[in-house]
Amino acid sequence: MSNTTVIDYEDSDGKGTVTLVANPFGKGGKYYARFDRTTVNIDHLIARIQKKEVGTNAIMAKHFASLFKAEILEALARGEAVNVLDLGTLYIKANGTVAGNSPETAVLEGFQVKFTSSKLVNDAVAKIGVKKIVTADSGPVIGDMTDLYTGKAGNLFTAGKSVRIEGTRIRITGDDGGIYFAPADGADDTGGDESQWIKVDDGKIYRNRSKLLEFFLPAGLSPGIPYRIVLRTNSTKGNTLKKSYSTAVSEAVTVA
Repeated sequence: MSNTTVIDYEDSDGKGTVTLVANPFGKGGKYYARFDRTTVNIDHLIARIQKKEVGTNAIMAKHFASLFKAEILEALARGEAVNVLDLGTLYIKANGTVAGNSPETAVLEGFQVKFTSSKLVNDAVAKIGVKKIVTADSGPVIGDMTDLYTGKAGNLFTAGKSVRIEGTRIRITGDDGGIYFAPADGADDTGGDESQWIKVDDGKIYRNRSKLLEFFLPAGLSPGIPYRIVLRTNSTKGNTLKKSYSTAVSEAVTVA
């Protein structure tokens, strides 16, 4: 907990932004809604109290907050549920399924803490307004590209060597997912004939992460000919897979 105090803190206006995220599953609507989070800490809360209760000692307030936190943690460590200032209840939940066929042989996976909000909290949340609704960009995004043979970032790669692509949501997944080199056609798109695309063999991709791809360039790329790298994936955050595929297209690149 911070030892500083907040001198000037502006309250929010009671309205928030809702982001519509594409629903990757077949059931339900096209989107699910996510209320964008704005986090305040104990310093902000004390600053608000000081506006309403002039003369409140911030140091003492933090000290009492620390004492409450320590007692709550101790109660949870004893296996007790805790009613937190009538805001809701922290309680212990056993994890997962139980291995074993009887109480004598039962093996538990462990425990975690859950929180059930009170009516008081739910009534407060019901008053929130919506400032705006936006749509999330849930597709892959290509960032920096680097020739790992030369160590140089940019759009020129060494034939037969490996390349690194950094970005977001670029992990390649799904039977139809892959990394392709498509002949560049014009300034902003790829050649429309996918039969001309050259795919990177799955076995040549040796780093396949959400923010990092590393792979060897496929054979058959013509030196000096502009290509665009096309990433096709149905990956989302976590381990879930979308039913549909998303693509990202790079700037024009060449091989030497």
